[in-house]
Amino acid sequence: MSELVTVEELSKVRSSAELIQWVGAKFDEIAKVEGGKDAVRMREGRCKELVEEVYPLSIFAMKKYGEVNDVLFTPVIGNQNYDAVVKSKDENYKLEITLAHEGEMEFLRRLMLKEKGYAPASGQIKKTGTKNTGIKVEEELAAKNVDDWLNEQIGLIREALGRKLKKDYEAGTSLLIMFEDVVSFDEEEERNALYEVVEKELGPQSNKHGFNKLYLASWSKRLFIEWSPDE
Repeated sequence: MSELVTVEELSKVRSSAELIQWVGAKFDEIAKVEGGKDAVRMREGRCKELVEEVYPLSIFAMKKYGEVNDVLFTPVIGNQNYDAVVKSKDENYKLEITLAHEGEMEFLRRLMLKEKGYAPASGQIKKTGTKNTGIKVEEELAAKNVDDWLNEQIGLIREALGRKLKKDYEAGTSLLIMFEDVVSFDEEEERNALYEVVEKELGPQSNKHGFNKLYLASWSKRLFIEWSPDE
């Protein structure tokens, strides 16, 4: 299979409107290629940066700025301590992007989705076998109430921030944490719970370690929270 997406495509400077449109069109294009959907699910090749960096950047662009043409985004692919540069008439800052993920369990969900066409949004997945013998996955049915799910997501968000606070960042860098939002929460209740954690715990920590602003965004695009030390 030829490259589904290149570094040159990913790194192109685009306005907010262009970035949002391009990401949607790119996913549609990849989905039409044989094996493309699986490549995206399993983060093969540069699909990893597309899914974990540029797609979140497009969600950030949409939620913070909307589909405008006067804010420019430059994704930066590599091992530097930021993932994008954001510029407008009034702003010029670096944005670091990270995921509040479940580690191996998140990988097993993607593997199950690839192999069986479905995967549970929550709950455990049983893994048997190894990469050498072949990994098999099976859903372990277990009920999880809404409060447990929300607390789990808050814990993963804390862990994601903790990983980033071990590194040094240029002053003025902002941090975006992506998290799952697939259970039918009361949106106002969830937003208030997340904002309380940001305001009382995550925000002050992030500022102390060099982050100018902290953002939380859900993959569903339903929730977007911004915190800055001036609030």
